[in-house]
Amino acid sequence: MSENKTGKYFKYAIGEILLVVIGILIALQINNWNENRKNKIAEADYYCRILDDFEFNEKLIDETSELITNRIKLCKELIMDLNNIPNKRSKILNDFVVAVRQDVFVPSSITFDDLTSSGQLKLLTDIKLKNRLIKHSTYLNNTLNLLQENRNELIKRMMDYESTSEFGYQDIDYLNRELDKELIALLPKNNWTNDPDSPMFLKFQDNLVFFTAMLIRQKQHLSNLKKEMQEPIELLKDKKCK
Repeated sequence: MSENKTGKYFKYAIGEILLVVIGILIALQINNWNENRKNKIAEADYYCRILDDFEFNEKLIDETSELITNRIKLCKELIMDLNNIPNKRSKILNDFVVAVRQDVFVPSSITFDDLTSSGQLKLLTDIKLKNRLIKHSTYLNNTLNLLQENRNELIKRMMDYESTSEFGYQDIDYLNRELDKELIALLPKNNWTNDPDSPMFLKFQDNLVFFTAMLIRQKQHLSNLKKEMQEPIELLKDKKCK
């Protein structure tokens, strides 16, 4: 009888253990299912937010390109105005400041940067799209570097005159308003914009041609970036965000 009771207790204990193990496995399965469900929701949200960033950047490229187009037009008009003698140095220089003003292109990459910096890039299960987004991120950073180099060269050329007062920076409206008339009267009265043989005239004209070329190059960089964005945009739209 004792042996029979021991056998029953042993079977009962085995059964209890099996129930506990099955319960744990079910709980783990439910937990995994719930975790996967949360990850799928987060993944879908990331796709939609990345698409929002892309569409924002696409609009920003169009707006920036339009500004650059206007500045190219101004540079070309300036070359004509400079050679239309007599001209007024103050007008030439104020138009020049507007023509070479630099608007920094600052795209949005917040969502993708958040994914990579937080280590959550693994949430993106669409391997083709994930690899395409990584490729785009590299392309975007390279484009930003090229645009920065372009701006640096423009600024360098803009300031590359031995004497700013001989050049006439005091004629520029925002500076002219801050300087006393007595101080301005002490500065050189160099009318170089009306002297085609002046080294300053020739250098300024050469810089205007250079600025025009660099602005055109900026537009090309932005145009290439917009073209590069089209494939990932289409892949993101397939995620039914819109």
